[in-house]
Amino acid sequence: RTNQQKLVHINSSLIYDNDVAVAVQGIVRDVTIQNKYKKSIEAERLKYSNIIANMNLGLIEISKEGEVLMMNQSFSDISGYNEAELLGTVARDIFAVNDAGAELIDEEKRKRVEGESNSYELEVKTKTGEHRHWLVSGAPNYNLEGEQVGSIAVTLDITDLKNLQNQKEKLLSKLEKSNDELQEYAHIVSHDLKSPLRSINALVSWLKEDNQGKLDEVSLQNIAHIETTLEKMEQLITDVLNYSSVGAQVSALADVNTHNLVSDLCKILYVPEHIEIKIVNQLPVIKGDKTKLQQLFQNLISNAVKFIDKEKGLIEIKVLELSTHFEFSVKDNGMGIEKQFHDKIFKIFHALNKSKESTGIGLSIVKKIVDLHEGEVWLESEPKVGTTFYFTLKK
Repeated sequence: RTNQQKLVHINSSLIYDNDVAVAVQGIVRDVTIQNKYKKSIEAERLKYSNIIANMNLGLIEISKEGEVLMMNQSFSDISGYNEAELLGTVARDIFAVNDAGAELIDEEKRKRVEGESNSYELEVKTKTGEHRHWLVSGAPNYNLEGEQVGSIAVTLDITDLKNLQNQKEKLLSKLEKSNDELQEYAHIVSHDLKSPLRSINALVSWLKEDNQGKLDEVSLQNIAHIETTLEKMEQLITDVLNYSSVGAQVSALADVNTHNLVSDLCKILYVPEHIEIKIVNQLPVIKGDKTKLQQLFQNLISNAVKFIDKEKGLIEIKVLELSTHFEFSVKDNGMGIEKQFHDKIFKIFHALNKSKESTGIGLSIVKKIVDLHEGEVWLESEPKVGTTFYFTLKK
C-alpha cells in the first residue's frame, strides 16, 4: 500500500485430493526488520573485528586453562609469533622469562577466574629471545550465558619507557652523589681557605702593634687595604659555602607563616634609621622550608637596604594571590639597576657593587631557594628611582 519493499519468508505445502495436488497452503512471515538487524550486527562485527585486528595495542584471548584462543595482528607484531604458532599453546610457557614471571602470570589468571580486572607490568621474552616489558590489562571473559570462560588481555610494549625510567633513576642517583660530594668539598675548602686567612690577619695585626708609631700614612693605608681584602675574601668563602648548601639538605615542607617570619626579620636585621620597612598587606601561610624562606627574605631585604641612596628610604613588601602560587614583591626606592644587568644579577659572582660586603652570591641564593619552592624570580627597575624584586612560591 505504501510501495515499500518487504522481505518475507514463505513456508508452503501442497494439499492433495486422492493423491492429486489440488491446492497450496503457506505461511508468510515478514522478516524485513530481522534481516536489517542481522545485517547491522554483521556490519558491527566486521567493524570491531577490523579495529581489533589493526589497533596498536596487542589483544589476546586466553582460556581458563591458560591456552591462547585468539590474538590480533598487533599482538603478533610485539611478540614475534604468528597466530598459527600460538593458538592452543599455554601463554605462560611461551612468554615467562623466569619462575617469578610464571608465578605472576598464574596469579593473574587466578584473579581473572575470580572475576577481577587489573593492570600489571610483566617482563616477557619474544620469539627472538629478546626480553621486553609489557603493560598488561586483563579482564574476565564471559560467554552468552554469563559463564566465565577465560580472560582477555590488552598489552602495550613499554620497554622504551622502562629504559628511560631506569636511565632517569641512575642520573638522579648520580646527581645526588655529586651534590653530596660538592657539599663535602665546599666545607673542606672553606675550612682550608679560612685558616690561612686568619693567620694572615693575625700577622697583620701583630705587624701594626709591633710598629705602632713607626709606620707612615702610606704604610697604614696599605695595611688597611690588606685587612679589607682579607675581610672580603672570608665573606666570599662564607657565601660560596652558603650557596652550595642551598638545596643540599631540604627539610620536610611545613606550614610557614611568612608574615610572622618577615616581621621577626625586620626586628633583628640592621636597618638604618632613615629607612622604613613596610609590610603592605597580610602575608600568607605557605608550605615550605622555613630556614630557606628566612634566608630568601633576608637576602632581598638586606639587598634593598644596601642600595638605598635616598635621604628617606622605603622598602615595601606585599603579596598577590594567584591560582597555584603566591606572588611576593620587595620594592625599594634605591639607586635602581640598568636594564642590561637584569638577567645577570641572578648569576653567581655578578655583583654590581664592588664593595667588600657584596660578593655577587646573595641573589644567586635567592634564585636557588625560589627554584626549590617551584617558583620564579624576576625584577623591574628604573635607575635613580628604585627596584622591585618579584618572586612566586607555590601554595
